[in-house]
Amino acid sequence: MKNSGYSLVEVVLSAVLLSVVAVGSYQIYDRISWEADQGMRDQLAWTNMATRMAIAVDLDYFSIQDSMPEFSVPITLDGIQGYRTTTVREVDDPFDGVAPMDTSLPDYLKVTVMFAWFEPDNIKDSLSVSISEERGWAY
Repeated sequence: MKNSGYSLVEVVLSAVLLSVVAVGSYQIYDRISWEADQGMRDQLAWTNMATRMAIAVDLDYFSIQDSMPEFSVPITLDGIQGYRTTTVREVDDPFDGVAPMDTSLPDYLKVTVMFAWFEPDNIKDSLSVSISEERGWAY
């Protein structure tokens, strides 16, 4: 009489093969999930930075330096903790033919909005624009 069924070696080999497939599938799922989360965070950060920049564009040139700068302001977007920093820097272009005689105003203000996820120093994205009183905004 012939024994029907599987040998122990066949069962162990099948279990090992199934384990390798399962681990590989989990790693692929984990990577896809991480990339989807990263894409969502990028979109939220860019939307938040663009909104902040729209506020800067609506401000008067002379009020930007007083009302825009902020440092590591905690923001929760879609349940995830982020930090936004806005800097305003005066830029004086010495090659424009007017400096150093144009001491009353800088040539432009450079407004930069940076966004960090999870920790304030983990800067992920930034958006910068420049404004001059004479020329308006330049992206």
